[in-house]
Amino acid sequence: MSTQTFRWKGYRFQVHVNGQSKTGYTLALAAAVVGRIAGQPVALSWRGGLQQKYFPRPENRLSRWPFQLLFHLSGRISCNNMQVKRAIERYGLDPDRVVAIPGFSRQHVDFQPVPLASDVEAFLHKRHPVFFCYVSFRPEYRLPVLRDAMLRFRRRYPNAGFIWLGFPSKELPAARDFVGCWPGRERESLLLLGNLAHDEFLTLLTRCFAYVRTPACDGVSSSILESLALGVPVVASENGSRPTSVITYRGKDAEDLCAKLIGLAASYAQAKDQTRLEDAEDNISRTADWLLEEPSRKAKELIRGFADAD
Repeated sequence: MSTQTFRWKGYRFQVHVNGQSKTGYTLALAAAVVGRIAGQPVALSWRGGLQQKYFPRPENRLSRWPFQLLFHLSGRISCNNMQVKRAIERYGLDPDRVVAIPGFSRQHVDFQPVPLASDVEAFLHKRHPVFFCYVSFRPEYRLPVLRDAMLRFRRRYPNAGFIWLGFPSKELPAARDFVGCWPGRERESLLLLGNLAHDEFLTLLTRCFAYVRTPACDGVSSSILESLALGVPVVASENGSRPTSVITYRGKDAEDLCAKLIGLAASYAQAKDQTRLEDAEDNISRTADWLLEEPSRKAKELIRGFADAD
């Protein structure tokens, strides 16, 4: 059944999009156009921060108009933080149409610890410290920079290990090819995984020494907030949106990343003690309320109209 058919049947669309993907933009724009034609503007969920490939763009640039068009065709828009909200508003939108709702919610750290695969357990027992790296095989994840930092760090800590996980199935072969040409000892220091189920993901995260986050385009990263909430220290590229307890490094600087990893290892007890997430909100409920707000408002207007007619 086509998108148009669902729209004409009265379905409401919530569309997720960011400023990194042309394909994602095209799909979001198609949904927004159909929504306007059907009289049911889409609810647009904006993902990512202020350092994305196509967002934000300077004022008075031709490259600015595609997202300006998408924002104006959409109905209400949600984003991760106030900085991004203000950037979207500068595309000429009414501030009341844009709301900041972080993607992380306190329910995200509810999990049941589970047994890990035998190769994962063997790696955790053989290597120390072990760093958890949630990555993808895309330029914004800066895997060559991460690899360089890993090499530097292992000169100080030869037994260190790194786990790369999160690769979608279509990216995993390329990741394996990238790692496959490394020297033997370097390959042995890395465990390459794909996607994991939620319980397994968080179980593994809590078993690791720290979490390394490389992209700067992510804005407020849910996985960083998960890590902090579980008491796992985080080293992440600086993007202006990191929580105060995150150790940040210059995103394209492998030497700086290595220095921050060494500093963390040298003062781990202190860093561990300072790792926390204050006041995690129920953003799932906030998102549900946001999605239901427009239908509820229209229903109330209709009821008032009947009352006035009487």
